[in-house]
Amino acid sequence: MSLTNWIVFTIGFLIFLRSSAQLCFKRYVNGKWISNEDCGGLKKMSVMQKELQLRAENEKKRVADKGWTVFQRRVNRDVDFYRNWTDYEKGFGNHEGDFWLGLEKLHEMTKERDMELKIDMITKDAGTHWVAEYSNFRIGPGSDKYRLHLSGYSGNATNDGFSAQNNAQFSSKDADHDSGPSKCSTQYEGGWWYTTFCAYSNLNGNSNKTDEKGIWWADPTYALRFSEMKFRRRS
Repeated sequence: MSLTNWIVFTIGFLIFLRSSAQLCFKRYVNGKWISNEDCGGLKKMSVMQKELQLRAENEKKRVADKGWTVFQRRVNRDVDFYRNWTDYEKGFGNHEGDFWLGLEKLHEMTKERDMELKIDMITKDAGTHWVAEYSNFRIGPGSDKYRLHLSGYSGNATNDGFSAQNNAQFSSKDADHDSGPSKCSTQYEGGWWYTTFCAYSNLNGNSNKTDEKGIWWADPTYALRFSEMKFRRRS
């Protein structure tokens, strides 16, 4: 190819790319799936891209570290987490999307080992990535209602939304084991280690709710659109 033909080809290709980008941008902005309120659609796409990027990064990290075991994930909102004791004990969902590994498996995998816990979260409004880490993590046996043993918080999340649940037994909608007068699992529409004051986080809440029944950390006003809990042997 002569220099002149190469220049003509390059200019034509650049014009094609510019036109395609404009066309895609117009479709993106004016399409039915885009909100016209303060570029809400653009903001929504940005948050979704962060979710996908985070999931990809987590997958690479798990492979690289050869140790993380994911036991909870909320991302697609297509799995109901307001379930009975048997479901929470055995596990449910899709390991590629929303799922819960199972309380019995959690107990067996953490009962005699020094484990650490990591929780990745993305806030619903701003799309901020939060990380909460705990240097000690263990789940008790079924005879003790899978009691949570947790300590050693660090991370960039707004407040510690999980340490207050330390030493709490697990509750589901048909098995109330919280230490308070109210049935927290029903009140918060989830399965969790609820306490006398119910919860300071609700990662297994109702994905369609935005109040205390929803998915949140530290306070119901800190709603989440993504969460992933995982553990590994402490190094």
